[in-house]
Amino acid sequence: MGVEKISQKIISDAEAEAKEIVKNAKAEAQKRIKEAEAFVKKHNEQHQVAVQKALEEKKLRHIAGVNLEIKKEILGAKREMIDEIIKNTLATITKDKEYKKFIVKMVEQAVEDDAEVILNKEDLKNNRDLIEKEIKKKKVNAKISRETADITGGFIVKKGKITIDCTIDSIVNAKHDEILMKINRLIGE
Repeated sequence: MGVEKISQKIISDAEAEAKEIVKNAKAEAQKRIKEAEAFVKKHNEQHQVAVQKALEEKKLRHIAGVNLEIKKEILGAKREMIDEIIKNTLATITKDKEYKKFIVKMVEQAVEDDAEVILNKEDLKNNRDLIEKEIKKKKVNAKISRETADITGGFIVKKGKITIDCTIDSIVNAKHDEILMKINRLIGE
């Protein structure tokens, strides 16, 4: 074999081997590209799931917050309605025929010797005689004050440094929680 044939054979073998290497490299590159695409696709899907989950959690938190605000507003409206009911009821109590019985009973229980009875303006005008009559009936040395109090009804008894609150306001305040529960049952939760 001549040098030229050997050279040609070497070149031909080298070209064939280079083609095979290039072919294998392209196949390996395609394989790696497919693996990379699969990796990216898998991580992209996982990322999308994570993003969707985060968005869903954020949406649920927002809805819960809105629901809480709505409940607070409903509770506030109920509270205003209950306060209005109590206020309106208190305004009518002093006009009820049972109110005079209430005053008589409170005089019997709370008025003692040397006491001063303080009324609101309306009771001083309308029920002074009734209270004086009950004080005389009880045979105690007490008087009705010319001073008035800013109360819904009932009266305040002062004896020295002692003050006894016989007002409708204090009775309602003492029974406030019980009254609220009853009104809540009536208007529905």
